[in-house]
Amino acid sequence: MNKTATHPPKELAAWLQDNLFHAVPMAIAVIDRNFDLIYANRAFEQIFGDWQGRKCHTVYKGQAAMCPQCKGTQAFREGRTLVHEEVGLDKHGGLRRYIKHTVPLITEQGDIPYVIEMCTDITEAEQIRREYQLLFDQVPCSVLIIDKDYRIVKTNAQARRMLGDLEGRHCYRGLKGFDSKCKECTARQTFEDGQLHTGHHIWRTRKDETVHLHVITVPLQVSDGSFDMVMEMAVDVTQTLKLQDGLRFAHSFLETIITTSMDGIFAVDAGGNVSIFNPAARNIFALRPNQQISGDELSGMLPAEFFKQVNTAAGQIYSPETEITNAAGQKVPVRLAGNQLKMDGLSMGTAFSIQNLSELKKLEDDKLEAERLAAVGQTVAGLAHGVKNLTTALEGGMYMLSTGIEKGNLERIQKGMVMLDRNTQRISMFVKAFLSFAKGREIKARLNDPAEIAREVVDMYAARADGLGIRLAFELSRPLAPAAIDYESMHECLTNLVGNAIDACRVSTNSAPHVTVRAFEEDEAIFYEVIDNGCGMDYEVKRKVFTTFFTTKGLGGTGLGLLMTKKIIQEHGGRIDLESEPEKGTTFRIRLPRKRLPKVSERPKQEESSS
Repeated sequence: MNKTATHPPKELAAWLQDNLFHAVPMAIAVIDRNFDLIYANRAFEQIFGDWQGRKCHTVYKGQAAMCPQCKGTQAFREGRTLVHEEVGLDKHGGLRRYIKHTVPLITEQGDIPYVIEMCTDITEAEQIRREYQLLFDQVPCSVLIIDKDYRIVKTNAQARRMLGDLEGRHCYRGLKGFDSKCKECTARQTFEDGQLHTGHHIWRTRKDETVHLHVITVPLQVSDGSFDMVMEMAVDVTQTLKLQDGLRFAHSFLETIITTSMDGIFAVDAGGNVSIFNPAARNIFALRPNQQISGDELSGMLPAEFFKQVNTAAGQIYSPETEITNAAGQKVPVRLAGNQLKMDGLSMGTAFSIQNLSELKKLEDDKLEAERLAAVGQTVAGLAHGVKNLTTALEGGMYMLSTGIEKGNLERIQKGMVMLDRNTQRISMFVKAFLSFAKGREIKARLNDPAEIAREVVDMYAARADGLGIRLAFELSRPLAPAAIDYESMHECLTNLVGNAIDACRVSTNSAPHVTVRAFEEDEAIFYEVIDNGCGMDYEVKRKVFTTFFTTKGLGGTGLGLLMTKKIIQEHGGRIDLESEPEKGTTFRIRLPRKRLPKVSERPKQEESSS
């Protein structure tokens, strides 16, 4: 049975004829063979503006000549519908991207008098697509789209730079060189449950290098929630892992150094908590291995002024010699250094190093004792040398006396008696001087002004020097802080040196003799210098001057003055040096390091004076 064609009602047919052309939301235009626009709907006018009496290429592209690849010409020629994408100008001169359908209007005779062009505006959609494509390509990680067959459908620019062209290849083969799917495949997990998954993977690059990546896979879902592809995002963490390994090594290395350091190392964080306290520090502070200590307790053990300076000063605070009070309440001599820990101007706390000086102080004391014993040894050697000389002199006198008696030679007897008498006097003077030297004085150090001792010696010799025509001067560049010095003993030392200097000037041929006494401090040591331009000493004299009972004064000296001077200086923890040249003068230099000076005597002065 033949079906009868159904015709729309007249009202609908009339509406379709009169209104559908303008109601369609796409731009529609009718073009004749001269490429004149002869009809267009309202949507066309809204996009392209006035069209009447104008050529299509003028309206679409704003150009006078026909388009080189005109689709209208092709539709007129081939008589078929053409679909293509074009870029034109809207009525405001802005770029428009649209999909154009060019449909030839064919008459019953087969002619094509017109073509109808329908344009769908995709400008906004294309802009969004381009933005997403730009984002896809420019994100600083590799992005891959993988289908359910685990084939790589699409890659971004970063992935292509790292891995090359992998589109169409299985991900496990292209990324890792495997023949089958990875056991830890995050894409598989996402395909199975539709959830986000992360993992750590190792890929091979296009240069056959190994890289470590942190991978995230997410489903690419459509509106109904279904999906048949996942997006895999991979961040190269190779350098991060290397840095982590380096940091772990550095941490382990520093931890080993801190733990095994012979010096104490400890740190206090910004909150006042003790964050580092190595075994050496625990030993110095007398703490048990697991005993906890607070920042406040620690600051109470350190010198108050030092702890305050570390927390307020910009640089390192260093104290070469100070004392701390350990947990047992004992005083411990230490060397301290402290520094603030800062990052980007923010305080992270303070760090300290501490060195126990107990053994060093003991070694210093042992060295001082050895020096004192050496001085005693030199004294004994000098004594033996002096006794030998006196014995020789007595033997000479006895020889002259005995031979004079044997021969009845009165003159020889008298000469022998004179020799015996003279040397007996020398023995008496020598014994008295030696007994004085051997007995000495017990060092009784008090806080005295070092400069005042030197000034008093200069004042004492001023009259004698002036009478001999010798200029005697005292020089002090700046006041000296009090020091633990035995006033009388140091006065005796300087008296010996200044007296010798005046004697050297007295026998000198210098026309302007002078003696200068200087007192100054340098590098935490007190210095005395006695300088003269007298007769000076040659090598042999300088070699013997501190080692034997040596004197250049004949019967007027015992050779004990400089030995006594050296002994006193050594008892003060110092040393004396000599520089001299014949006929140019001599410089004696005494150096007394403050940290080696004797402790201040605790006996009251009344008791000392009565003893």
